[in-house]
Amino acid sequence: MRAGRKASVVLVNPPPTPEQGKGKLAEILKNLFFNSPPLGLASIAAVLERAGVPVRIIDAGAEGLGFRETLSLLQELQPTMVGIGASSIFFANAVQLATAIRAALPSVVIVVGGPHVSSCSREVMAHDCFDAAVVGEGEMTMLELVEAYGDGELPKGVLGSLYRDGDEVVVNPLRPLMENLDDLPLPARHLLPMGRYIPQPNDGLYLPKHAMISSRGCPYRCIFCDHGTYGVSYRSFSPTRIVDEMEELVHRYGAKDIAFVDSLFMLNRQRVYNVVDEIQRRGVKVHWTCTVRANATTPEILRDMKRAGCWRVRLGAEAGNDDVLRFIRKEVTKDQIRAVAEAADKAGLHPKAFFMIGHPTETEERIRESIDFACSLPLTDITVQINTPLPGAEQWGLMGDHGTQATKDWGHYSFWEPVYLPNGLTKERLEELHKKFYRDFYFRPATVWRHMKMLRGLEDVRRFARAGKILAGMFGSSKAASE
Repeated sequence: MRAGRKASVVLVNPPPTPEQGKGKLAEILKNLFFNSPPLGLASIAAVLERAGVPVRIIDAGAEGLGFRETLSLLQELQPTMVGIGASSIFFANAVQLATAIRAALPSVVIVVGGPHVSSCSREVMAHDCFDAAVVGEGEMTMLELVEAYGDGELPKGVLGSLYRDGDEVVVNPLRPLMENLDDLPLPARHLLPMGRYIPQPNDGLYLPKHAMISSRGCPYRCIFCDHGTYGVSYRSFSPTRIVDEMEELVHRYGAKDIAFVDSLFMLNRQRVYNVVDEIQRRGVKVHWTCTVRANATTPEILRDMKRAGCWRVRLGAEAGNDDVLRFIRKEVTKDQIRAVAEAADKAGLHPKAFFMIGHPTETEERIRESIDFACSLPLTDITVQINTPLPGAEQWGLMGDHGTQATKDWGHYSFWEPVYLPNGLTKERLEELHKKFYRDFYFRPATVWRHMKMLRGLEDVRRFARAGKILAGMFGSSKAASE
C-alpha cells in the first residue's frame, strides 16, 4: 500500500470453485454454507466503518460470483486492502483468489483470516500471495492492520497478526480476547446481500429469517471443536445489546424469524432468562431459534422461551451411544438428550438434533445405534454430518490412534464427505450409513406427520415439497437400504 493513499477495504467471502458448484456438494454449499451471512466479516466491517474507513463486503458464493467476476469487481473498486475469510473447506479458494488479486492489483495489501487461519497460521503464510494473516478475533486486529499499512508501515506489534517482511514471516503476540462484547457495533448487514440468504426449506417456517450471534467462546472441551478463534472463555453480549440487534433485524430487515447461531446459547439458565425477560419487556414480536445443551436445560425454561417467541430448539446430540459420547467429551448422556427432546416437544417447540457419524472409536453398530436413537426421539428435524477433524480440534492429534486420514485436500473438508475413516469403516460404508441415517429418519410416517401438522397454507405445502425433493436427491437409494 502506498503511504498517503486513503485506506479503503474490501472484505471477501471467496467464491466456490467450478468443481464445488457441481453435483451433491453444490446442494450442500447452497443450503448450508451460502444461506447465512458471514457475520464475522460484517462485524469487522462495522468496526472499520466506525473508524471512518471506507469498506465493502463481497459475499461471492451468496451473490453467485465466480473468481473472474469477483476479481473484476475488485479491479473496479480499487481498494488499498483486501481481507479474505477462510474456513478449511474454502482455504484453497482463498489462495486462488489471492493469487489472482496479486497479479491484477500488485500494490494491494492482501490479508487472510478465519478459523482455518487461526489454527494453521504459519502454514497459511507459506503462501506468498498473503501479506498478513489475522489470528483469533479479527475486529481490532484488522483495524490496526489498516492503520499500519495506511501509514506505509509494516504492522510491527499488531497483536493477533502475522505479516511478511521481505522473505521473512513475522509472528506478533496473540491478542487477548475481548472482555466486553458490547463495545462492538452492530454487524454491518447493510453491506451484505440480505435478500439472498434463504434457509433450507425445513428451517424456513417463518420468512424472512436472519441469523445473529449473541455470545462467543465455549468452555466445553468436545474433541471435535476448534476453539482457535473465540477460545474457551464464554463471553456474552448483554441482554440489552442482544435485543437491540433483534429489533434492528425486525424493523430494518423485516425478520420474522431469528436464528441464534452461537456455539453455546445456553451456558446457564439465568443468562437465557435475562434475554427472555428483555424480549418480553420490550414487546419484540419475532420468532426465534437457538441451540441448547442437554445438561443445562429444564422444562421450565423451555416453556418460558416458547412464550417469548422461540419455536425451535436445536440440540447437540452428536451420537446415540454413551461410550462414544464419553470419548468425545460431550458431557451429556443419552438420557439427558431424551429428557430435553421430550420436554421441548411437550412445550410446543419443534426440537431438532445435530448428529455426527464417523467419530473415533465409532463402529457401524454404534452408528446404527445413533440412527435408532434419533428415530426414537420426538424430533421434527435432524442434521447429520460426517465427522471431520480440523487442525484446531483435539481429535486432529488422535486420528492415527483410531483410524486414518483419508485425504489432506481441504476442499473436501465439508463435513459431508468422509475425510477421516475410523478403524473398520470404509469411505463407501460411511457414505451409505450417512444416507441411511437421513432416509430412516425422514422417510417414515412419524416425521412426515410432524411436518404435515406444521402446514398452514399453500406456500408451506410448496416448501414441504421442496424439502422432500432435496432429501430424495441427496439421500435416496443406496446399498445401505438393503443391508
